[in-house]
Amino acid sequence: MSQPRQSRALVIVNTNFCSSDGDVVFGTRKGAKREAEKLSRILSRLNYKVKLMHNKTAKEIEDLYQQERCREHGEYFVSIISSHGEEGVVFGCDAGPVKLTRIFQILSSEKCPVLTKIPKIFFIQREHALAGKEPWKYALTLI
Repeated sequence: MSQPRQSRALVIVNTNFCSSDGDVVFGTRKGAKREAEKLSRILSRLNYKVKLMHNKTAKEIEDLYQQERCREHGEYFVSIISSHGEEGVVFGCDAGPVKLTRIFQILSSEKCPVLTKIPKIFFIQREHALAGKEPWKYALTLI
């Protein structure tokens, strides 16, 4: 008798943000790395195969979701992104924007038939990148 396929989780945490010329763009997200590592351990204990990625550019984030389209999945797919962002957007560590709708599109039933009948759970934690905003107002978006 074969074992059931293991559910997958992709955890992306960006803590340091620099422009292409090396200038620091947004503040460092202290504590985010530790939180992501704790979440990864919890998901592992729940028998998820976890891929934890640190400080990914906007293109690398999109590429990670493109790669997930080709993978074998179990009963669920969980995605956690912890980064700076704005309404409907998260930023890569290069300060490049990634529209959340783009991620959802990559994993849609049309583009990714293998995930058609598998629930996809997204947790987006984004700190508002612009100074003067109230970060607590924008802290967590559940989709």
